[in-house]
Amino acid sequence: MNPEFVSLLEAGTAVIADVFDSLGRLPPVLDNSLLPIKEGAATKFIGAAYTVSGESHLWSGSGDRAKLAAIDAMTAGVVPVWAANDIRGVCCFGDLLGSAMLARGCAGVVVDGGVRDVAFLRSIEMPIVARYKTPAQAIGRWRVTACQTPVRVPGALEGWITVNPGDIVVADDDGVIVVPAYLLDTIMTRVIEWSKSESGARIEIRNGMPLLQALEKYGHL
Repeated sequence: MNPEFVSLLEAGTAVIADVFDSLGRLPPVLDNSLLPIKEGAATKFIGAAYTVSGESHLWSGSGDRAKLAAIDAMTAGVVPVWAANDIRGVCCFGDLLGSAMLARGCAGVVVDGGVRDVAFLRSIEMPIVARYKTPAQAIGRWRVTACQTPVRVPGALEGWITVNPGDIVVADDDGVIVVPAYLLDTIMTRVIEWSKSESGARIEIRNGMPLLQALEKYGHL
């Protein structure tokens, strides 16, 4: 894993969100309806976004060739971000396509849509965050229209967040946040500084330092 990614993942989404606030930028947190499918298990992953977009469409055929081609082109360490847009009630993928992403070394998956074969997907070493679960397949109902192009995913603090290929997706138990690639160096520098400050504050607060005194010393809590 990229050393920069390790530092971001260790700092966590909360620290990253605070850093965005400190820069006067709205933290690009994805919608709170995107939840881990492994209930009760820790969720933690990071990687460059590999974007997939689709739309509802009535069609006939034995398989979504664009979807299969998109998955075949995924490389180790990426985080597929599925922007299913108007999808309702059907899944983006299940066990077989999940297995294909696992085999390609995807770090984790974010699905603004549905997944199925959840018992199997929970058993594999690839964390998945999705909007819903469903037994209904997408074939004939929804299909992939593009990959590795900018996509829009619902945000927690704003209506929509644009995710570009190569943006950094960070997920943990607090949620999912996106770091635009062009801001990575700036965010990375601030995250390291913020983490050191927060660690110091945590130690002193545990040792009994009054919170107002900690605020004066560290500037944030």
